[in-house]
Amino acid sequence: TQLGGGSGQIAFASARSGTPQIYVINTDGTNLQSLTDMTEGACQPSWAPDGSQFVFISPCRGRGEFYENIYTDSSLYVINADGTGLRPLTMVPASDFDPDWSPDGKGIAFASLRDGRKEIYLLMVDSGAVLRLTNSTGDIENSQPAWSPFGDQIAYTVQRFGAYQVWAMRDTGQGNVQLVRSGQQLWDYL
Repeated sequence: TQLGGGSGQIAFASARSGTPQIYVINTDGTNLQSLTDMTEGACQPSWAPDGSQFVFISPCRGRGEFYENIYTDSSLYVINADGTGLRPLTMVPASDFDPDWSPDGKGIAFASLRDGRKEIYLLMVDSGAVLRLTNSTGDIENSQPAWSPFGDQIAYTVQRFGAYQVWAMRDTGQGNVQLVRSGQQLWDYL
């Protein structure tokens, strides 16, 4: 659940209407509103830092576990906080998911299967340019990017050697370092 906007709203996905859709509600529990009506569902909202809009993914036919590859044809979309201005950010379904808006509002980090394995990418909001930030080999995959408050680092989940670990890198994709030591019996993620 993402808390965002200066108006004290929470954006979340719910399947209360059958297919997952994006909803907003005030933090005091009032004014529940459905913002999307995507035929194949919508989920994973992430607020823009100014609270005026958020990014999400669609299709989203159901809730997937972090280790599953269920968003195999999803794309990134942006919508205003009042439900207007819906538009795609990634035009071709490329299995884009796990979006997280940067603190300065200029970029959206996300995971994607567009090159055959889970990697972290950066979408520049103004230009639409997409930069690949991670380049894994073997069975290593990367997902769940999350920006640092200053926007100079991204924490993310790495799957390697059958375990999930939390790593961090600079916003340029350099300086990758494991933050939490984990093993086969203990997974670290999110």
